[in-house]
Amino acid sequence: MRGFSHFVLESTVELAAEAMPPQEDPRVGECLEVIRRYLESSTESLLNSEDEKQIQPVVAALLKIAVEYRQFLIAGRLQEIARHLAH
Repeated sequence: MRGFSHFVLESTVELAAEAMPPQEDPRVGECLEVIRRYLESSTESLLNSEDEKQIQPVVAALLKIAVEYRQFLIAGRLQEIARHLAH
């Protein structure tokens, strides 16, 4: 994941952290931690499609949580990112 998609995921993670505080829901914190590690490692080295396949379930889990919290803008962004990662 490079360029615009990387930026969208990074900004969506920040929005999710504000709208769904990890302190209130440990599931959010776990997802955000994994995604942030992925984002950090993706800037340090070239990731392959296997790396993207591993992060896709975490993005999908955060998407479900966003829907539970009625954070539909975040959920929509995460859905597009999950689709991108699935290809």
